Amino acid sequence: MLAYAPVAMSADGSISHARKRPRIGVSAEPSRPAPSLEPPWEVLRLVGPFLDADSLAAASCVSTACRDTFTAEYLWSKLCCSQYPSALGLLPLPDNGAGASGRSSAPYRRLFALFRSASARRGALPPPRLALDDVTFAVDIFAASGKNTLSFVVAARDAIAKSGRFQFEVDLTGRNAAVGQGEFWSVRLTAVRTGLGVAPAAVEMMDAKVPAARARALFGGVRGETWATESLPAPVCGGATMEAEVVFEVSGEERMLERVRFGVMAKCRYVSIEDGLRYLQHFLL
Repeated sequence: MLAYAPVAMSADGSISHARKRPRIGVSAEPSRPAPSLEPPWEVLRLVGPFLDADSLAAASCVSTACRDTFTAEYLWSKLCCSQYPSALGLLPLPDNGAGASGRSSAPYRRLFALFRSASARRGALPPPRLALDDVTFAVDIFAASGKNTLSFVVAARDAIAKSGRFQFEVDLTGRNAAVGQGEFWSVRLTAVRTGLGVAPAAVEMMDAKVPAARARALFGGVRGETWATESLPAPVCGGATMEAEVVFEVSGEERMLERVRFGVMAKCRYVSIEDGLRYLQHFLL
């Protein structure tokens, strides 16, 4: 069957062929595929060796091709060799999600992540579970004769020193307590956990003799200092050596007690409030 083009007749009787109009919304040219924005595979492989670990991890999240390229084991093996060479001695690394062979499908990448996280665990300690508001100190002071000279309790929050360390200070002026002329007097310091809804717990931090000789002969209102230290038990095996220290300010020949300071020390320095609370919580919680 023959097909004829449509014709149109003008007013003067002439005949003209009508033009065929293209359909609206239909392109006359064939559609072309959208250009790919992803670089060629070869380019990705050239970039990988120049990226650090953070950049490799970020780039592997861009696309499937980037993931396959930037998680390649030869890249992570290079990072392990340069930053954690001793870690290579742990290979083959067991993997809970491995196949029947019991070996990881990505041992170098997992090994790098393991040692990278180790540095974060070393620097970040959890906050103490014990608060200053939960601690009260009980102090007993005895003269050389064994007679109780002064005893008191003080809340840690009320006695915290201005140093910002785990050091506490109590003003004894006006209590009229004197330890006398003996060679020494003794002090017992006890930390007590108090608080509503919890059973009290206590740990003795010090029971030591304070040498009177450290406070030189004093006359009139002249003040001097004397002190005592005692090693504290380590909360865990191999823990740092810590000490409890008590310092007295005394005055006059009868050595009137004017002020007392006490706290926890490590390497001759008072520890931070957080470290002091972490230490006490091993015994009070």
